[in-house]
Parts: sequence; structure tokens; C-alpha cells
Amino acid sequence: MRLQVLHLTGQSDPRSCALSPVQSAFLDALPIADEAKVRLNFPYATGLAPYRPVPLWLGSLRHLVLFWRIRLLCRSWAARVRPSVTRQLLAADRTLVLAGSIGLDLLGRLDLPAPVLDRLVVVAYGAVATRPPPCRVIRVGSRSDHLARWWPHDVTVDAGHLDYLAAPELTALCRTLLAELEAAS
Repeated sequence: MRLQVLHLTGQSDPRSCALSPVQSAFLDALPIADEAKVRLNFPYATGLAPYRPVPLWLGSLRHLVLFWRIRLLCRSWAARVRPSVTRQLLAADRTLVLAGSIGLDLLGRLDLPAPVLDRLVVVAYGAVATRPPPCRVIRVGSRSDHLARWWPHDVTVDAGHLDYLAAPELTALCRTLLAELEAAS
């Protein structure tokens, strides 16, 4: 496959890699073939529970626990998760990664090799990341996002932490990047 687009966010529900209805709808709105739209989220494991809504407070708490677990067990966590993520990222020549919230930090902490990172363009929305990966990253932020507004960003939209995928500017940015990636392939 030449090009794919996928979501990479923290697991608000650690028993599931299913996309939320909003994430699925965002993929559906992108001008790319259906087979290029990855219908799983990080860490791309099949056979897990279906999507269940998680309140922001609980998702934030689970992300905080994940944040500390990764820092305490960084090598073992990365060694356990890296193979499934690498396999998914290598499924296409180029990948547009939609990294929401803690997703940019997770991607950076996997310590992926340069040949994998060179294939990626990351759109990080609402990014809370102390260790982004060394690849092309466009950060999208908002003054209305009380969790991520203090982090650096390249593009500003009007959205709360859970509302970035509804921002027309984010959709337009992703469409532009997909056209760029398709032209480069």
C-alpha cells in the first residue's frame, strides 16, 4: 500500500483499540481509499473489546497512569508495544498519523528506527508531549483546550480537548497533507 492514515491516541479504555464514532467519521471524511483508512487505534491489536465511551476525567486519569507507567517501565513497555505499532506503520510506504493528546508522546517513547520515522507525517492535535519523535510533526492546538493549551503548536483552531476532529481547519490540514503525500508517492 502506498499511503495510509491512522489514529494514535492514548488508550482511554485499555481493553480496546476500537475507534470512537468521531474518529471513524473523521477518517470517512478524508479523500483516501477505504483500504488506506486504518480502523484500529494504538496499539493496533485486534480482538480487543469494542468501543465504549469514556468520560474525559477517566480518560485523563488513565493517560496519567500510562504516562507514569511508561516512564517507570520505558524499555519493557516499548519492547512490548513497538512490534505491533511498527508492523502497522510499515504496512504502507507513507503514513499520516493523527496523534491526539498523549499520542505524540507515546510515538516518541517507542524509539522507532529512522527508516520507520522517515515514512511518517504526524498531525498532533491537543498534543501533550515531552518527548515527540524525530520526524515531521505539525502540532495543532487551541486556547480553549485546558489540557494542552500550554504546549507548543504550529496551527491554532477553536476546539476543546475532545473536539479537535470537528474543527474544519484540522480536516483541511489533513486533506492538504494527504494530497502532498500522494503526489510524493
